[in-house]
Amino acid sequence: MKMSGSDEKILLLMGMVVLTVAVRAIDEDPTGFVTWGHNYYKTWGQPALVINETSELHLTLDHKSGSGFESNSIYGSGSFNMRIKAPQTKSTRVVTSFYLMSKSSRNDQLCFQIFGNGPAYLLNTNIFINGEGDKDQRFHLWFDPTKNYHSYRFLWNQHQLVFYVDDTPIRVYRKNPGISYPSVQTMFMHGSVKNGSIVDPKEMPYTAEFQASTIDGCVTDFFGIQKCFGPEFWWNRKENWQLSSRERKLYMNARKVYMDYDYCSDRKLYPEVPKECKSQLAKI
Repeated sequence: MKMSGSDEKILLLMGMVVLTVAVRAIDEDPTGFVTWGHNYYKTWGQPALVINETSELHLTLDHKSGSGFESNSIYGSGSFNMRIKAPQTKSTRVVTSFYLMSKSSRNDQLCFQIFGNGPAYLLNTNIFINGEGDKDQRFHLWFDPTKNYHSYRFLWNQHQLVFYVDDTPIRVYRKNPGISYPSVQTMFMHGSVKNGSIVDPKEMPYTAEFQASTIDGCVTDFFGIQKCFGPEFWWNRKENWQLSSRERKLYMNARKVYMDYDYCSDRKLYPEVPKECKSQLAKI
């Protein structure tokens, strides 16, 4: 269904089939359930396809284009969880992404990217703050991301940003004095599949499957991030300002066993260790 206007939005509805997503915020329906068509729209590429009455959204990549979606709501903090099944591929640069991103000339962005190269799939995480990125940390996955759905989650408050994979924290970025932190710009939620460089046309089309899970987000407006800092939201409470002792053990093991690349250790990219890398070690 197309909506006319300069910023055309194609709603993700196929007939009467709808995808249910749990979204929680203090000014939303107390049941927390809305449809993909109400909450998301296609931003570019191939038409998105809703499969099943309750779960799956498929995005495709073919020889013409990939595809992506964006949330209608904009958020200022929260816990954002998406279950994803990546495309099976031997091509190294089929990229399936789940990310939060602001809309500005110098944007903030929090990003999960699954790089295809079966069976050795890689998960890249990146952070952009005020338009500056190159904060990649990359991991070998301890599972095949194409066989089953797996959970990828951001926990974002005014004290720390945590990347989780199936409830294992793999990356923590903390707010510290003198360190840039994503606490100024509100962000939309996105998902996409695209061609990073060279892919095998014989394998096309590729299909990335997104299964909505619980989104506990503070819905706000473009300049309304301050309303999202309060303790009425569970993710802002003190117990979520740092990892628990159990999470710290999982975090340290994941980084020791599965980390493939860390920008903090890249002296070619950064001759001096970035300030945030020094401060993070002492605070986890």
